[in-house]
Amino acid sequence: MRIKSIIIFVCISILAACTAQKELGYALPAEMLPQVKAEYAKRCEQGAALYKMSCGKCHNIKKGRKEIIPDFRQDQLIGYTLRVSNAQHEANMPDSLVTEEELGIIMTFLGYKKKSNIPAINH
Repeated sequence: MRIKSIIIFVCISILAACTAQKELGYALPAEMLPQVKAEYAKRCEQGAALYKMSCGKCHNIKKGRKEIIPDFRQDQLIGYTLRVSNAQHEANMPDSLVTEEELGIIMTFLGYKKKSNIPAINH
């Protein structure tokens, strides 16, 4: 009975570790407290959803059947520069479509997502 309990415990531990690594596709600083990491991960998940709805169709890079989120440089992520540095953004991303708060959440996601090693192209 004890061996069966140990095997079950090990399997659950491995499953939990794999799930945690799979869910956390973000490069969060190791020094972050676990509860802070959890909050940032939630914000990144929100940002990923917002990015997919509002940004991905123009900014993702297609490689075969796969869509890859490019790596934005820090200067591309500062405030509204993503929106106003290009006239196309002003027309396609008015405040009514992506609020300042949502843009901040998207910036958090893009800043902490694991790198794809594909640079973002300014559109």
